[in-house]
Amino acid sequence: MNVTDIIKQFVQALLIYLLQVLVFRTTALWDVAACFIYIGFIIQLPFYLPRLALLFITFAYTFAIDIFFNTPGVHTSAALLIMYVRPSVVRLLSPQGGYDSFESVNIFNMGIQWHAIYAFILILIHTTVVFLIESLGSTHFGVTFLKIISTTMLTLIAVILYQFLFLYRHNSR
Repeated sequence: MNVTDIIKQFVQALLIYLLQVLVFRTTALWDVAACFIYIGFIIQLPFYLPRLALLFITFAYTFAIDIFFNTPGVHTSAALLIMYVRPSVVRLLSPQGGYDSFESVNIFNMGIQWHAIYAFILILIHTTVVFLIESLGSTHFGVTFLKIISTTMLTLIAVILYQFLFLYRHNSR
């Protein structure tokens, strides 16, 4: 990874962050489905980064999200969990020989079917943790379940659309 790639990743992270806190922070469909597009940046971090680096980047990025959402530690804990289990999910979905080290984990490098399944699993884990923490002490399991499913689907669609619209196509399969 050269300096240009690092700058591109930083600008991309900043744009997604601004989109999340300025647009999607106050946007919810029917007061049920929220869009956590920032997960798209986190799950596309390269495989070759050490786990400790991934956890540090995730912590810093999502802690800043929590500050704007006024949810101390909720998004950070959920994001740290998905980054911790990400190698297991990748191992589960990988072919026998594994994958090469890619610049980024995206639709163009991994294929849409693989990436959609990978993103769905991680986004589902993340939204489940977020909404279960949010609903502690509540007896409205049906509403919580509806929020989990609808937010997972909306976020998955947003992440896929984001990748098709804004990521350049290189190293495509």
